Amino acid sequence: MLWASIWSVATCSTSLATPLFNDVTTAAGITHTHAISSASNDAMTGGAAAGDFDGDGLIDLFFTRPGATDVLYRNTGTAFEDISTAAGFTATVPSAGVTSGDVDNDGDLDLYVSTTSHNRFYLYINDGAAHFTEQALLRGAAVEAPGTSTWRSMGTTFGDYDRDGYLDILTTDHSRPMSNNGSRLLHNLGAANPGHFEDVTHAAGLDVYRQALNLPNTVYRFQPQFADMDGDGRTDILFSSDDRTSQLFWNNGDGTFIDGTLAAGVGTDKSGMGSAVADYDGDGDLDWFITAIFDTPFLGVNPGNRLYRNNGNRTFTDVTTAAGVRNSGAGQEVSWGWGTAFLDYDNDGDQDLAMTNGWVALGYGGDDTTLRRNNGNGTFTDVTVGSGIVDTGQGRGLLRLDYDVDGDLDMLIVTLNGAPILYRNDTGESGSWLRVKTIGSVSNRNGIGAIVTVTPDAYLPEATQMWEIHNGESFLSQSEMTAHFGLGARTSPVDLVTIRWPSGIVQRFFDVAPNSVLIADEAMTGDFNADLHVDVEDLATWHEEFGQLASDRSADADLDGDVDGRDFLIWQRLLSPPATALDSARFVPEPSTYALLMIVLGSRLLRNVSTCLTSSPLRRRACF
Repeated sequence: MLWASIWSVATCSTSLATPLFNDVTTAAGITHTHAISSASNDAMTGGAAAGDFDGDGLIDLFFTRPGATDVLYRNTGTAFEDISTAAGFTATVPSAGVTSGDVDNDGDLDLYVSTTSHNRFYLYINDGAAHFTEQALLRGAAVEAPGTSTWRSMGTTFGDYDRDGYLDILTTDHSRPMSNNGSRLLHNLGAANPGHFEDVTHAAGLDVYRQALNLPNTVYRFQPQFADMDGDGRTDILFSSDDRTSQLFWNNGDGTFIDGTLAAGVGTDKSGMGSAVADYDGDGDLDWFITAIFDTPFLGVNPGNRLYRNNGNRTFTDVTTAAGVRNSGAGQEVSWGWGTAFLDYDNDGDQDLAMTNGWVALGYGGDDTTLRRNNGNGTFTDVTVGSGIVDTGQGRGLLRLDYDVDGDLDMLIVTLNGAPILYRNDTGESGSWLRVKTIGSVSNRNGIGAIVTVTPDAYLPEATQMWEIHNGESFLSQSEMTAHFGLGARTSPVDLVTIRWPSGIVQRFFDVAPNSVLIADEAMTGDFNADLHVDVEDLATWHEEFGQLASDRSADADLDGDVDGRDFLIWQRLLSPPATALDSARFVPEPSTYALLMIVLGSRLLRNVSTCLTSSPLRRRACF
């Protein structure tokens, strides 16, 4: 059954707006500090995940801490409440990266945590009420190190690389031998044993590494990502990595991957750390941004970030300098980039870019966290000064989220050995917006890997925006998974929202209200009988429900709360073959049904369609 919930929030909408962010960390109830342990002393840690862990519709926050217990905050709607102990996080583990997703498709978010200077990883299974039980060993996800070895793992992520409807796990490791490291691909056993895993790293071809500039035969992977970079419907794999070892693996579609790094023109970053993908230039494909070290006096040694623009043919162009994003810091200061995220902070319809920095060593000091506004022409402008973003600490993870449910994107920064910073977006007169939350049925429950496109005006298809639902990203962290689209000054309904699910199902929503959250359950628009085909058999369901006022009708294609002629016209538009060429061998209705359809669809529907399409739901029912 196709249905969606629309939740509206009033907002003003206008053009360009000056960014304004306020530090509300303490006021919001976030009170912990990050801590590294004396055993690990790992200064490259500090991750967080934003997600609705208790199912109440609000975004909660989870933080890793290698030197203390991990922290889980519940969003109460007015502040954050520390529920770590009640949630089951009572033991101290040297945690580093984190990602969340529904590994067993039971409707709640589980957590996967990587570790540093430790011999295994942790999988926390959610009981649906934000109480977690650690089950990595039981479920084959611990990635145990042999003998006395330890991992120095960094980021981790979920994705469904084989499109079987269950989330797989991708991990990383840093400064460990190629022959013995914790960078693994764990395949979810799926329907046979949901949420249990097998290690397929070698079989998938992911134990292929680039030689580092300095120490040979060593792995330096920081942040992994699943993303469909070539638009073929199969999720590919990205690694932002240190010592010029970043990699791009193309998905072959048979459970294996091939290293396409050099042929694609990527991997030129020397010290790749944070990673973010988005369609920053609005051409319909995903581009790749990587943070790195920038050092003006030694530009050839530490040449800074990379922005790889997708050419659409499995190749990329390095546009870092032209786009103005080579330095993560302000001006020409030396900077040591970490977490990063694309986000449309002003809701003007294009993806802006935030970066956090910091390293106290080798002549580097505290770096500015910066915000870059997308100018809409392939370039970015630093708008940090005057924005309220004044962080100069050692930032690590950086997340985008709408924690206060007001329709604009806030930012969270994880600080090494310090308090995190929650920046509330108070940008005045920002544009209208639309948020899309995906709930898979044939695909994985979270809809990770789904491509969402929004066409505000069907007469201006060039203004279409796209976003891929993904999770683990930035640096050791995960932003909120809900897709967020700025609509600028638009106040009228969005003409078309299209979702291409990992399953291959394509779903369309028409006339979606701006300033709303579209909660989309996976189905096919026009597939009234839920058989995964839009065909003439759907007419029987439409006929049965015709004239009914109910929000849960499966034939309510336009989601307006009733089943009427509009829904028939949507079905007709999506039907293949067209309704004018019905196959009598496939559709032979009973005489009474056939007669009724001839009467309704012939004489009355065609006579009254123009009137009905502009009438109220009650009037439309009377028309037919």
